[in-house]
Amino acid sequence: MKKIYLKGLNSYRAIAALIVIVGHTEMFKQEYGFENFLNLDFFKFTGQHTAVILFFALSGFLITILFLKEREDCNTINLKKFYLRRIFRVWPLFYLVLILSLILLNYSPSITTTVLCFTIFPNVAHALKIGWTASPQVWSIGVEEQFYLGWPWLFKIKKHLLTVFVFLFFFFALLPHFLSPLLSHFVASAKLNSFLGEFFYGTKFHCMAAGGIFALLYHQKHWLINWLNRNIIVSYFFLLLPFALWFSAVHIPFFTDEMYAALFAISILIISTHPNIIDIDYAIPNYLGKISFGLYMYHWIILELIFRNNLLQIHNKAYFNVALYGLVLSITIVISALSYHFIEKKFLNAKEKFSS
Repeated sequence: MKKIYLKGLNSYRAIAALIVIVGHTEMFKQEYGFENFLNLDFFKFTGQHTAVILFFALSGFLITILFLKEREDCNTINLKKFYLRRIFRVWPLFYLVLILSLILLNYSPSITTTVLCFTIFPNVAHALKIGWTASPQVWSIGVEEQFYLGWPWLFKIKKHLLTVFVFLFFFFALLPHFLSPLLSHFVASAKLNSFLGEFFYGTKFHCMAAGGIFALLYHQKHWLINWLNRNIIVSYFFLLLPFALWFSAVHIPFFTDEMYAALFAISILIISTHPNIIDIDYAIPNYLGKISFGLYMYHWIILELIFRNNLLQIHNKAYFNVALYGLVLSITIVISALSYHFIEKKFLNAKEKFSS
């Protein structure tokens, strides 16, 4: 299968990864008693959590495009090759970060935490409040891997695929709002309610499905795609809208994540496929997007080491923040780049053997 290039996606990955790093840096500042910006509406209502929603929408969009292309070219989806590609792409860095956090941070998780995280269920451990605290961001990797277990099977459906995608989006969006009250009525368990709240807060299969919906619309040459292609001003409006709302900390009751997932999916569709939209993958954001998996995975360990060892003893607030962010970002980028070129690329090259 011919390799597909979708412009702009690396820059979107870079934006999401950098905002996650900023959000977590502010969390560390708060934990260690430094003045921080977590009281700003951006961090309270959107912030790094919405960055993960962007990652989810991106994943759903890209994987659906690839599946549709493979089904078109080969009339089927080779599930064995797909799962092997996922293993080569995700597992080496995922398990490396788990092991590094054990060694470098002298971390001793419980047996339950270890089993759940090493079996790709870190989001379940997180919901049980026994997550991998030495690198808690790994919960989202579990969500994506679980999504990928089921999503490719849907492409066995030849007709009404769009209806199925839309149904799944609304089903998983509405499920927690029905399930939690129902179970709390019949099972009076605070722990269960807490688990369900945490689980559904993070496990956003439907946010990935949102990306899949717009990927399918693009593949089917839906009238909406033609309309966007003809209306450049409208396209730029929807391209920028989710980011304007995100950075303005706009949120709505109950369905904020769903709103952002849908708007991000439209924006991703436009930036990656619209023939008249500029390619934003300039050298720096494009490269940061390429190494974004490493940025996302390594930064927590780096933050832990910086703050635990009190590496910055600067009393001036402005200088402290400049030095802190300079140190965090530079170390994270360098380590992620080294990881990408000397570790991940070896597995990515092996992964390519299963792409045809």
